[in-house]
Amino acid sequence: MSRTIQREIAGNDWRVWPEEVRRAGWSKLFGLPPDAPMRLHVDIGFGDGAFLTELARRDPGRSVVGIELSFKRVLKVAQRLSRSDLHNVRLLGVDAAWAVREAFRDESVESFWINFPDPWPKRCHQRRRLVEPGLVREISRRLVTGGSLHIATDAPDYAEAIRSTLDADPLLEIVQAPTGHLGERRELPPTRFQREWAAQGRPCVFFHCRRAKTIAASRMGHAQRVAS
Repeated sequence: MSRTIQREIAGNDWRVWPEEVRRAGWSKLFGLPPDAPMRLHVDIGFGDGAFLTELARRDPGRSVVGIELSFKRVLKVAQRLSRSDLHNVRLLGVDAAWAVREAFRDESVESFWINFPDPWPKRCHQRRRLVEPGLVREISRRLVTGGSLHIATDAPDYAEAIRSTLDADPLLEIVQAPTGHLGERRELPPTRFQREWAAQGRPCVFFHCRRAKTIAASRMGHAQRVAS
């Protein structure tokens, strides 16, 4: 017997649609005055939404955007948010690469979070991994100078690939150098996957990168390297 998806939203529906983002912009979608500062924080692949909502709850001055491709996950989190007192979260149910490229301006986001993306462990499937040079390049351009990219994984080979990708991006510097990562992250609550892995004794790896250069400075450095 198939289960019927409950689609009703009891209160405020904090889902937004791509055409709304293009037409109105994030300030208007968050209900901010035109001259108010915009502090965007983005959770890519928010899953059950627990980390996303805690990120918003701990600092009501943040405008938190959750990106998730799964319709059911977006709907469930939207229903949960509608019963909460949070007003600084918006949900975007689209592909992550599209969202980063099309929904955010350069130098407009304070932080991106990618928690435990699918590792696609089979070699023939690894091209589907979310964290790859193209996406990281787009993310680094959207970060404000000094903004942060946080990535967590429990897959050792994926961690190595992530480290190489982050090292290669000209706009980013890894904050945890020389080790390149942390074995735990205490300042924010664990995700569901993190709790599961910890219970199984599986180590997790946490990367924290900072946008260290302006786009103009990066282009100048590239031009100088080419000329030399």
